[in-house]
Amino acid sequence: MNPKLRSVQLRKSFLLRNSKVLILDNLDFELWEGEFVSIVGPSGCGKSTFLELLAGICKPDSGDILLDGLSILGKSGLLGYMPQDDLLLPWLKVWENALLPIRMKNLPIKDAKQKARSLGHSFGLEKHLDHYPWQLSGGLKQRAAFLRTCMTGSPLLLLDEPFANLDALTRITMQDWLKMITQKLGLTIILVTHDIEEALKLSDRILIMSSAPGKIIQILKLPSDLDLNTDLHEEYKQNILKSLIQY
Repeated sequence: MNPKLRSVQLRKSFLLRNSKVLILDNLDFELWEGEFVSIVGPSGCGKSTFLELLAGICKPDSGDILLDGLSILGKSGLLGYMPQDDLLLPWLKVWENALLPIRMKNLPIKDAKQKARSLGHSFGLEKHLDHYPWQLSGGLKQRAAFLRTCMTGSPLLLLDEPFANLDALTRITMQDWLKMITQKLGLTIILVTHDIEEALKLSDRILIMSSAPGKIIQILKLPSDLDLNTDLHEEYKQNILKSLIQY
């Protein structure tokens, strides 16, 4: 069985004050179908840049990205990508925002409308599909943004701190919802987060990155039945914190 997604020796730098600054250094990564993988690391280590490379928003200096064994380097629209801000267009209703990936690909709209409404029901948005973004709470906006991401048609989604701007109670509710909907729809997820508790709660594996230039320094495979109120949970948490401080 081959990995669903691979990155091979990815290197990425940016120009800063006329000098090249290396952000990612020979980053190797594998993701298996049906996995939920979280990436944690210090600010500025290249976590979001890595997701942008996978999404085809930018290209690396060197290396390759393989989806089902085929290179997708620099190709956008193949993976669902959700940035930290919801980026919902305020003049469009929720269902109209959800159809944006369909319109960008010039695909038939009629069937997509039915799919958006069906998914909207699963996402708890059935009463809000005809609302504008300004009429939604923070949690509902994130659900709407997630609906739009799922409408790309890709079962592999890249989530960049989607709950970072929510209050603590809403964030916990959304984490539970994300875990449920991921299992219900059979999604494969890469989540970038600064929240260690969130990573422990949602993930099959946690990848820890070093400070820039970022590379993966540790991989934690979590038991499927990890209880958040046990000594084992605290042991994993301390392990992650120790790695982040050390590097």
